[in-house]
Amino acid sequence: MVQSPSSSAATIKYLLNFLKSSNSQPACTPGFSHALKLSYKTIVPDNISVGSKTLTYRYRFGSTDIPKATVGIYTALMDELSTNACVLVGQPSPPGASIQFQTELLDKNFQAVQELDVVNTVTKLGRTIAHTRTDFLCAISGKKLAFSSHIKYMPTGSRFFDWIFTSRRAWDMCMAVMGPDDNLPVYKEKELIADVIRNHLEFHHNGRATFNSCQEHVNPFGAMHGGCQAMVMEQAGEAYALAELSCDSVLLHGIQVDFLSAIRKSIEVVCETIGTVDESTIHVRVLLKKEDRILSEGKLRFSIA
Repeated sequence: MVQSPSSSAATIKYLLNFLKSSNSQPACTPGFSHALKLSYKTIVPDNISVGSKTLTYRYRFGSTDIPKATVGIYTALMDELSTNACVLVGQPSPPGASIQFQTELLDKNFQAVQELDVVNTVTKLGRTIAHTRTDFLCAISGKKLAFSSHIKYMPTGSRFFDWIFTSRRAWDMCMAVMGPDDNLPVYKEKELIADVIRNHLEFHHNGRATFNSCQEHVNPFGAMHGGCQAMVMEQAGEAYALAELSCDSVLLHGIQVDFLSAIRKSIEVVCETIGTVDESTIHVRVLLKKEDRILSEGKLRFSIA
C-alpha cells in the first residue's frame, strides 16, 4: 500500500482526531460509531494512504465480527469513513447528513476477509453536496469485494457554523481542548448485529417490526445513524425474504437507502415485495416510519444462499 506523503501528516492526524472525537461521548451515550468499533485502535494509522481526492483506511474486524460481516456492516462503514474523504478535500461541516447511499456486493466470500482496505474517493464536490465512491478490497489479495456510492449534504445552513467547521485553526483548537488520546472512554464490547441491532428489533407479522432506538444507535447530532438504518433494513428485510422465498438462508446482494427525515426514538419497520426475478431472487422495499410518515426508504435485493 502506498505510504502517506509527509505533507499529509497533519491532515491524517486531523482526520483521525475527528474520528476519535465522534466517539468521545459520555459512557452512557456511546453512539453508533463506537458500535462499529471505529476508532484509532481499529483503523491502522500506518496503512492510511492519501491521494488528491482519495483517502484509504485499513480496517480490521474484531474477532466477534467474523464470519458475521454483512453488506449492511459494509454500508455502515462506508457511511462513516467516506465523510472523512470529503473533509480531506475541503468540504465543510462534518459529519453532515446523508441523502442517499447504496452498496453492491461483488464477492460472495466477503465474510471470510478479516482486514479491509476501504478506499474512499470524492467523485464530485459542490458547495452543499458531496458525491463519494467507496471500494472495499481484501487487504491481502487486493480483490474487490463490494463498492458503494454516497450522496451527502454537508453544510449546517448557518454561516457562522460553516465558518467554524471549515476553519482548520478552529478544529485544531477543539482537538487541543479535548485532551490526549488516553482520556477516551472505554465501553463494554458488544456483538454488532446480535446485541446492537437484533436486541432492539421486535418482529410482528406481515413484514412488520418495531425498532427501539437508543443512544448507541445515534450519530453525533443525536439522530439515528444512517449506517444503523441500513443494518435495521437488512435484518428486517432478511427475515421477510426468508419467509417469502420459503428457505433457510438468503444473501443480500445490494442495498439502496434514501433518507427523507431524521429519525429519533422508536420507529415502525414495514417490508413489502417490489418484485421477484425468479423463484430464488426477491426485491424488497423496507420503510422506516413514524405515525405513517416515511422517514427513510430502502430497496434491497436478496437471493437464496
